[in-house]
Amino acid sequence: MPTPPAPESLPETVAREATPRGEVALRRRLVPGGPAVYELVVNGAFVMDTVETATERLLARAGTPAASSPSRVVVGGLGLGFTLRELLSDTRIEHIDVVELESCIVSWIGAGLVPATRGVLADARVSTHVADVRHWIPAQPDASVDSVLLDVDNGPDFLVHMANVEVYELAFARELLRVLRPGGILVVWSAARSRALRRVLDRTFASCQELHELVHRDGKLLDYYLYVATKA
Repeated sequence: MPTPPAPESLPETVAREATPRGEVALRRRLVPGGPAVYELVVNGAFVMDTVETATERLLARAGTPAASSPSRVVVGGLGLGFTLRELLSDTRIEHIDVVELESCIVSWIGAGLVPATRGVLADARVSTHVADVRHWIPAQPDASVDSVLLDVDNGPDFLVHMANVEVYELAFARELLRVLRPGGILVVWSAARSRALRRVLDRTFASCQELHELVHRDGKLLDYYLYVATKA
């Protein structure tokens, strides 16, 4: 009789911090025969883990296509650092501004608590800003950025923080358009298709493309989306 596979361990909390917006926690669970899995949980909601990072990495590639010459990129939302790690593999990029709301996430990634992205914040091309991207972007000069990559929530329909609804609205889209250089690219990550967000970006930018990715997670097939908008 075959031996059943060993069960995964229950998640253990590696670090946690109470913030004005709720608790932020980094958890780890052991997987028999594989690397430990790290999970980010914000305000009680699962945000991301290290099991499946394809769309986080695609976010970086969609914002820096081979046909462009990106020198300055803004990343809204550090997460577990996989989008940043992908960007750092692109030698065309001279500077990356990472805007992260929670200082504890910056501290944990900076301290190397997630082995797969250890050292990403130490790269000389990276500047880290503990700030709300809703306020940081409007403070930037006109036409000063080549790409903006936004992964600050689970998308407009599955918000972890209700205030983030502004990220997906017309007024903020216009601010993003203003700070982008001609030909600049905005990419927004979403856990579900959002026709409302598509309408906002179609109304604001010269063009908008919806990228649909199927992701296998926990025995399920999930639909994730990226919205790629280009400034004329």
